[in-house]
Amino acid sequence: MHLSLPPRPTPGNMAGVRARQPWLAGLLSFLVPGLGQVYNGRTRRGLVLLGLAAAWQVLGIGAAEAFRWWAVSLAGYFLLCCAAGLDALRAAKTLQYFRPGPQNSPILYTGCAVALATVSLLAGLAEGTFFPVYTVSQTSMRPTLRTGDRLRSQALGQRDIIRRGQLVVFEYPSEHSLIFVKRVVGLPGEVVEVEDGLVYINGDPIDEGYYAVRNRASKSLDMPAARLAPDEYYVLGDNRYASFDSRSYGPVNRARMLATPLYIVYSVSDDGEWRSDRIGLPAR
Repeated sequence: MHLSLPPRPTPGNMAGVRARQPWLAGLLSFLVPGLGQVYNGRTRRGLVLLGLAAAWQVLGIGAAEAFRWWAVSLAGYFLLCCAAGLDALRAAKTLQYFRPGPQNSPILYTGCAVALATVSLLAGLAEGTFFPVYTVSQTSMRPTLRTGDRLRSQALGQRDIIRRGQLVVFEYPSEHSLIFVKRVVGLPGEVVEVEDGLVYINGDPIDEGYYAVRNRASKSLDMPAARLAPDEYYVLGDNRYASFDSRSYGPVNRARMLATPLYIVYSVSDDGEWRSDRIGLPAR
């Protein structure tokens, strides 16, 4: 059995031979999956990997709604980069006598990098629009949320239904540059009353098992019965005795509600301590 191998260049026939650098091929494909393959002259394989990486980034946006799928999406993309880099590195080791062709041009290399960078930018902008991240800076939502929690949230559309007990991120009614996160307790058209931290809707108390244990030694800010307008929601902090909420600035208009928190991406305390036990906790 005979194998047909390309003849090795002789010392007199080395013109145009440029060996591929394994470290460079691996690095290129790790940073831009497929670019190392193009560098190795395997353009088709490189473009397939490039398309797969672009699709992964775009489709990964939909995984942001659940923490486990978001984490799996990130881990999968990292593994794709590692696999593409390893494949390019191994192939480059066999290309000591490689002759660059028309596809080995700076224009194609740059085009591949720019294409994936553009997709990454657009995917990042889309994720920031539909799944923004907000930082908790108050103690009014303890123990549900703590200062320094980074919340991945889902943007609220005008047709999205807001329910009682739901956490919402909203603009402060009189200063729209300030962003708060509270819990909805009163819905449009209802008569809301707060007495000693307890909420009464249409004269009846509601069951709230989600906020902090009521502190009998503290005094809660009460609110007399008032009816909400058709586009207004009453919001309170879970830490009922230390919360600046609708009892102080009134109900929140629906148009000022931005998003509903989904889960905690990560958490850093005021003194810089990472709280790993809070990563992935649902915000509800």
